[in-house]
Amino acid sequence: MEDIRLMIGDVKFGCRAVGVLVKNDMILFQKRKNDEFWALPGGAIGTLEKSRDVVIRELVEETGEEKARIVRPLWCVEYFFTFDGVKQHQYIIGYLVDIPNDSRLLESNEFDGIEKGKNIIYKWFNMKDIDKQPIKPDYLKKKLCKIKKNFEFVEEDDL
Repeated sequence: MEDIRLMIGDVKFGCRAVGVLVKNDMILFQKRKNDEFWALPGGAIGTLEKSRDVVIRELVEETGEEKARIVRPLWCVEYFFTFDGVKQHQYIIGYLVDIPNDSRLLESNEFDGIEKGKNIIYKWFNMKDIDKQPIKPDYLKKKLCKIKKNFEFVEEDDL
């Protein structure tokens, strides 16, 4: 299985899946230790891999949480942006995810990921403060402050 990431001319195309873990009005984010911005946990979708399976797989690999479950799909975002000087075109599928009340992920507000060589840290942010946090992509601030009950298709152009 290969990640769905390829260069088409001067544009990098990719497909990702992310999880929105909400517990006690807090949402879980991740970032590499040297990055300045936080993002939702998730990863690239592989060929012939279901997007919902990506979210669960990434949570197991990166945090060790084996009892996470997909509640429902939230959105599909067609996202245009530039990263490291390269134009990007991504499709991002977002899922609402639940974890048990006794999950180890709830033991501290900030913790290190377990995947070797990744240097990923995790942090819970209060939903009411999301708009003030260094979160990327920017559209998440609006989407996460009020999670809609219906599935959405979103176009976001940051080029």
